[in-house]
Amino acid sequence: MKMYAGKSMRFGFCAALLLLLSLSLPASARITAEVDRTDIAMGETLRLTLTADAGERPDQISLDQLEVDFEIVQRSSSTSARLIGGEQSITRTLEIELSPLREGILTIPAFNTGGRRTTPTAIKVSPEPEYALADELVIFDAAVDQNEVYVQAQFILTITLQQAINLDNRAISEVDIPDTYQEPLEQKSFQRRSGGRLWQVTELRYAIFPQKSGDLLVPAIAFSGRELLPGRSLLGARLGRRIAMKSDPISIRVKPVPATFPGDVWLPAQQLTLTSSWSTAPDKLSTGDSTTRTLEITAEGLQGSQLPPITSLGGSSAIKGLRFYPDKETIEQREISQGLEGYRLQSEALVSSEAGNWTLPERTIPWWNTKTDTLEFARLPEERIRVASLVAATENTSSDPATSATPSGDQTNNTRIWQIGAVAGWLTAMLLGGLLLTGRQSAKPAFNSAQTAAQARKVQHLMSMRKACSTNDPSAARLAVLAWGRNQFDNLSPNTLNSIAARVGGELGQELRAIDTLLFSMEDPETWHGAQLFKLFKAYDDGPASVPEHELSLYPTG
Repeated sequence: MKMYAGKSMRFGFCAALLLLLSLSLPASARITAEVDRTDIAMGETLRLTLTADAGERPDQISLDQLEVDFEIVQRSSSTSARLIGGEQSITRTLEIELSPLREGILTIPAFNTGGRRTTPTAIKVSPEPEYALADELVIFDAAVDQNEVYVQAQFILTITLQQAINLDNRAISEVDIPDTYQEPLEQKSFQRRSGGRLWQVTELRYAIFPQKSGDLLVPAIAFSGRELLPGRSLLGARLGRRIAMKSDPISIRVKPVPATFPGDVWLPAQQLTLTSSWSTAPDKLSTGDSTTRTLEITAEGLQGSQLPPITSLGGSSAIKGLRFYPDKETIEQREISQGLEGYRLQSEALVSSEAGNWTLPERTIPWWNTKTDTLEFARLPEERIRVASLVAATENTSSDPATSATPSGDQTNNTRIWQIGAVAGWLTAMLLGGLLLTGRQSAKPAFNSAQTAAQARKVQHLMSMRKACSTNDPSAARLAVLAWGRNQFDNLSPNTLNSIAARVGGELGQELRAIDTLLFSMEDPETWHGAQLFKLFKAYDDGPASVPEHELSLYPTG
């Protein structure tokens, strides 16, 4: 009987999901334009990437308007295909290396294709800088974007290698700054012409978050490489002199949390926003209806893990007649031009059991603006909820003769939206029912809140590791391992892969050190494959028992 119920529920869930998907509108084609740099100097280059899908061809777009302000140094195109929902999706990419023709604010124009249009991008071009003496063919240095920063706030460390000769076996020492959390950003490579020479420039950037106030020292960072001479010998490439260089140490003052800061969670950010959205307007509900509220915090210059949890009630007592059911929570971070941007997204379902009017309280989050060095508040205004009785809602609907007439175009769309919402509501109800059924069938004792949170974090870390390894992304894998390490070793708080490797030991430790070597070697990270790391990681961690085995596979099919 239990088996039959489980199969029926799974069948009903799949049917509901298929119906919901069948009602949704097809995704439209899109085209995007992205640049790797928006602030350059004369003689330097930047990379423009045009990406399109649904049959659009970026390689056939006219670039005449682009050549007004830029010289096209080189271009390359590529095509990739993947299966999504049984259908093939083709993405085409055009990469263009550009060199500015003049100083000032130049514009990457909008490109049009298939009725779609990209967004123009402003590029700041400064005068050609003066660099080192003419006889220096390799320049290596490190710099920070600020010499004074608040504790747990972000500063950017940039390591720059400039070479006017070919180099082999390029490597830098590990960036290991005590009492900080470090997150590597995207590596950038470009060319610049100076002193009659063409220079290849490589930039390694790191978002650094100091964890203690006081004086912080960024130690000297070492570089080594071997000159690659023209021509080839019988043994292969001709290697010249060995080059070894070090950057200067950098001193930074880390300021403590201001005594006037009123919040429980210290949030030093460049910008912080708090937003709210509803699946169904809260003032258009009837008894028994449900709606989903999505709350999101976005903060420039913070990690996602630094952002506090947020709910509609904000710690206040429950509201009689309304029930809130926490849904999925997303805690992530993405790279922007200023470093990292963290965000935390919390969804919660609201169900009304009776008619009436309610007011959700205003939500306020204090944060410290590191640009202006002032206290600010992110606010969500109070929200009013109106739930009509089911009888009244039915009478209002039936009393209007126009509702029984043939629907117009707008009414048809509204009907379609209602259908989607109805199926989505059915699907949600089935999921809640499945959870209740599972709970009744289980004879295991309930975990306390701390155990539940720890279990959830363990699942999240494992899923992040699986995603990073399946996409062969060593940077994402490093981030996932660091997050797992902070959760696994509470008394250690490791900030480097080497420190975690020392704790786990064995083959897993060796694999973690190999990833670190790859990321700091300036070699192509696309040569890395994550299958071995995930196998070793899974064997060490042995994953949460609540996660189905097919979800723990590197390439899940279900």
